Amino acid sequence: MTTKTTSDITVFIARRDVTCSECGEPLGRHAWITLDRERGALCLACADLDHLVCLPAGDTALTRRAKKHSTLTAVVLEWSRAREHYERQGLLVEETALARAEQECLSDAEVRERLDILAFPEGRICEDRISMVSNI
Repeated sequence: MTTKTTSDITVFIARRDVTCSECGEPLGRHAWITLDRERGALCLACADLDHLVCLPAGDTALTRRAKKHSTLTAVVLEWSRAREHYERQGLLVEETALARAEQECLSDAEVRERLDILAFPEGRICEDRISMVSNI
């Protein structure tokens, strides 16, 4: 079994005008940047993350699978003034990992939908109804 290492890279959506510390390009407001202690604020190209694609937050199964298949991931965060903390906006993953995750989700979408119907609000599945999944 191969062990995969995933790094904890964070990408921030800037609230102010930002300039990349490495290439000097003005990125403007709402730019996606990474922060490096030595190099400062970096655009995704200078941080070697520009080949990743964005997977917006919301689909748990797709996110979990895309993260599993991607060797490089980055969490996208944006500051919320109202809540005064960073909120997760999505995940940057490799395009091939996202495609593979989408295929897996499509292949078992019907089964997951059936299980969601049987689930209680607490997220537990009624054990006497599990046998119904095979009969639906």
